[in-house]
Amino acid sequence: MKRKNVVVKIEIGHNAIEKDRPTKEGYTHTWSVFVRGLNGSSIEHFIEKVVFHLHDSFPKPKRVIKAPPYMVSESGYAGFLMPIDVYFRTKEEPKKVSYNYDLYLAVGENVNNFRLEKLTFQNPVEDFRKKLLLAGGDYVEAARKKKRKVIF
Repeated sequence: MKRKNVVVKIEIGHNAIEKDRPTKEGYTHTWSVFVRGLNGSSIEHFIEKVVFHLHDSFPKPKRVIKAPPYMVSESGYAGFLMPIDVYFRTKEEPKKVSYNYDLYLAVGENVNNFRLEKLTFQNPVEDFRKKLLLAGGDYVEAARKKKRKVIF
């Protein structure tokens, strides 16, 4: 039996709510950043942990979340680029994927932002394939290489 590629979709995003007035520390917003399955799919089947790398000004800026919801909530006064590492429940490569997420804040309005990420695993081993399928993954055929015709 020929193994196929498996595609699974996740969402990476954040919500930010502006406070009525700044706190004594100067925080103007409350925010949450997350990694979640598309349409509520159970991504914990194939995700071991998610590591959120907050700005160095936060206490314990490296936040490791090992169970859903994969989310961090904080208060702050400015946006920043946040590296996010998603680790997979597999011994095969790739063992993780990394993203740079723009956690931005808006003045005078709330933010509800997310982006869809499509992960394609090429011929995953059977155990990991089952985990991907349990999390809502779908089979896709491997793209065939097209032969190029060279004309002189």
